[in-house]
Amino acid sequence: MAERLSGIDASFLYLETPGVHMHVGGLAILDPSVRPDGRLPFEDLEDLVAQRIHMVPRFRQRVVFPPLPLGKPTWVDDERFDLSFHLRRATLPPPGGRRELAALVGRVMSRPLDRSRPLWELYLIEGLEDRHVAGLAKSHHALIDGISGMDLASVLFDFTPELQHLTPPPWHPEPPPAPGELLTRTVADQVAHPLRAVGQGLARLRRAPEEALEITRRTLAGLSSLVSAGPTPPGPFNVSVGPNRRFAMAEVGVDDAKAVKNALGGTVNDVVLATVAGALHRFLRGRRLKTSGSTLRALVPVSIRDRSQRMALGNRVSMFFVDLPVGRMGAATRLRRVTEATRELKYRHQAVAASALIALGTWAPPTLHALSARLVARQRVANLVVSNVPGPQVPLYLAGARQVATYPVMPLGPAMALSIAVTSLSGVMGFGLTADWEAVPDLEDLTGHVLESFDELGKAAAR
Repeated sequence: MAERLSGIDASFLYLETPGVHMHVGGLAILDPSVRPDGRLPFEDLEDLVAQRIHMVPRFRQRVVFPPLPLGKPTWVDDERFDLSFHLRRATLPPPGGRRELAALVGRVMSRPLDRSRPLWELYLIEGLEDRHVAGLAKSHHALIDGISGMDLASVLFDFTPELQHLTPPPWHPEPPPAPGELLTRTVADQVAHPLRAVGQGLARLRRAPEEALEITRRTLAGLSSLVSAGPTPPGPFNVSVGPNRRFAMAEVGVDDAKAVKNALGGTVNDVVLATVAGALHRFLRGRRLKTSGSTLRALVPVSIRDRSQRMALGNRVSMFFVDLPVGRMGAATRLRRVTEATRELKYRHQAVAASALIALGTWAPPTLHALSARLVARQRVANLVVSNVPGPQVPLYLAGARQVATYPVMPLGPAMALSIAVTSLSGVMGFGLTADWEAVPDLEDLTGHVLESFDELGKAAAR
């Protein structure tokens, strides 16, 4: 059934340029030795996706824009859907180590997705060391966010190595709406949506006035927090971004991160932020840049998805901004400062205000919506993105191959050349670092600094 994109989902399409691609990715390292044949044939991956793709209908839909820029684009069934177009196969050159794998991921993520087809690709990468293979999923941000990405993975992954064979129901794509029909729907939706939103708001006010007033109070407090944060500090990552990407990865144990937060305080997310702050301190010193008393501002996405939206694709996200202390200090002190900063931001409801600002995009005509999205993206609102998405901490298997670790791949903004994302699965926290090719040629150094910074936190926790 044709469905209009939400305001935030449409924003990711509007933000895309030839140099800035708005797709996300996930790299899973797999050990096929637990399979009876000790390998993972490409044909088995094809069969698995063919049997389960009906569980995520959006992955057989493409984006259609209205004939005039009067409304947001629409998801429609792709009448010429061809699974073989979306499933790809690649082999690493010897020795098949981290460097070769990261280089391939960077090349794949440097290419835009084909907008005339469903906005995703899935690669099986062979030739890794230790006889491992890898799966690289690449999907447009308009289609998926971090939390719904975890839900998509749960469709393909199993909790046991035994293959679960399903018989998919027959699929008959619905014909797309005619241009005239699409235009009529678009205009009607553009008029009705703000009226509907106002009506819902008034109904909520009548039904629960105290709750409505509390939401208003939190939104105003959050807006005040956003305004009072001041200008973003200068940093080496706020440069014009091109189309080419570098990628690097690192991993630490989930239990080790929990041990740090149990000993030193804060949350696991605070531990991630403090780890990144310590790594940035080392990175800046390696570039001979000033760190004393300095901060770098991290844009931190947060999910506002509830249980009823668990399998819904699209984006249900807000954000807040954390000034990471990157000066010279002890690891415990750095974590304490991060914890205090995030606690204050939660108290001041910054994420609530950001959600309200994002929601304004659903009211605007698409031309203004696209223009405002691009204007905001070009502003230096932060120095980098730091994202942390938790997942199930149990063994997972893809077509019978055991998952060893997973690393997320994040998009960059037009003026933000570094994203650091973490995915916690099966007891491993995988750090995925994505950077502009020209701006961060020393990305591998930053990966090493992440491990050094976390090790420093672990030693402080053990004292």
